[in-house]
Amino acid sequence: MLKLLIAGGLVVILGFTFGPPKYVAFVDHQKRIETLYGEHDAYLAWHINRWVPLRSFAELVWYAPSVDSEQALTELEIKQAAVPFSLPGSWFSNYIWWLLPPLLWGGQRLFSFAFFAWRQVRSHQRNFFLSERRNTIIAYETFLKQTQDVPYKPYRLRRKAKQAREQLYDLYIESLVRASMNDDERVLNGVVAKMLAFNRDRNQRFLPLQLHMEAGFKAQMRGVLTRFSKFEGYFEERMSQSAKQWLLEVHGSGVPSMSELYEDWDGRARNCAKAILTARKWQPLTSLRESFRDYAKDTILRVLGKAASARNRDDLARFAEAYLTYSVYRYLPVDAKLRDYEQDYKRLIGKRIAQVLSAYFPQEITTNGVKPDLFLNPSFRHDSHMAKLSIELVFENKVMPDGMPVVSNAFYISMPGEEPQRLEGLEHKLSASKEKEHKS
Repeated sequence: MLKLLIAGGLVVILGFTFGPPKYVAFVDHQKRIETLYGEHDAYLAWHINRWVPLRSFAELVWYAPSVDSEQALTELEIKQAAVPFSLPGSWFSNYIWWLLPPLLWGGQRLFSFAFFAWRQVRSHQRNFFLSERRNTIIAYETFLKQTQDVPYKPYRLRRKAKQAREQLYDLYIESLVRASMNDDERVLNGVVAKMLAFNRDRNQRFLPLQLHMEAGFKAQMRGVLTRFSKFEGYFEERMSQSAKQWLLEVHGSGVPSMSELYEDWDGRARNCAKAILTARKWQPLTSLRESFRDYAKDTILRVLGKAASARNRDDLARFAEAYLTYSVYRYLPVDAKLRDYEQDYKRLIGKRIAQVLSAYFPQEITTNGVKPDLFLNPSFRHDSHMAKLSIELVFENKVMPDGMPVVSNAFYISMPGEEPQRLEGLEHKLSASKEKEHKS
């Protein structure tokens, strides 16, 4: 409001100073008129409306300049008057009342725009300087994002930022190739280099992999990784394997089969599983296994006597222990624990992979005090994937006292037109990262 009042006052002062005159007199037409100050010489003159200096708003009068007084013309004088309407000076001075407000407003707006443009240019220069000082892809992409939709787009600086971004991508890809130490790392580095090239061409920093978790798990069975949908089926298969090994050793000797030997121990195995869950320790299984091993040895010695060597008895006792162990495992909530693990794993695996692969470029990882801005962020966009990464759970033949199975991971990447390839380098890095987290 104060600015408007100041501008209005300035317009009035300039208008009265440089605007059109109040009277335009004609010296050829004179007359003596009566005024408040007596008779004085007057001239025929146009009384101008200084706000709107047009003929339709002007009036012919007798004007006495010595006393600044006027007198109206008679009707006869008006008919006889033949003086043209004219204004002295330029059109600018005559119409300054109308010109000054838009000129002042336009000047103020021009100054505001110029000042704003100057500040924008300075801000772009400062932001680009910070990007150059950091010299990272994230910094240059942040600058490009900041200047994407600004009124005064810095085309030259944006071009330099894009060129620097491209050069950094090339540098990272070349460094990955040079850094390969062994075959596993060479394969993984080659995949990461392809991912960088994919992201560079699409102006993105996503993890360009479609993550797919295979159902169930794999476990070693007779030296071969075999897939199982449930642990119950795996444990029964291992029990069957132990029973067959037992049968091969005792066939035709009169020693009871494994199922006959174990028949009265199933209830104890079930109770043992409950005791393990309660105590969160393996002591109940250790005691039951020792008892079953002694029972198996006593049965063999009773039936075969000295015909069975000590080594043979130890081998058979080992088959019996394995049979009982997997039987107890059946009664632990292993499958339920696996489902819980799968849910958490699916939620976290993308982030963990992104963290491990982003660790290749520590200079690119920034933090805002809440969470780090990873160089390769997990992506759920289907149009940003260059390959499929299949994730398989591999059972390590160990179970925790709460029933949680101990599993590792196997990763297979499927590139378009290529055979699936196992990324053992990624498996090692994820395992190392997980161990580091547990230690810290």
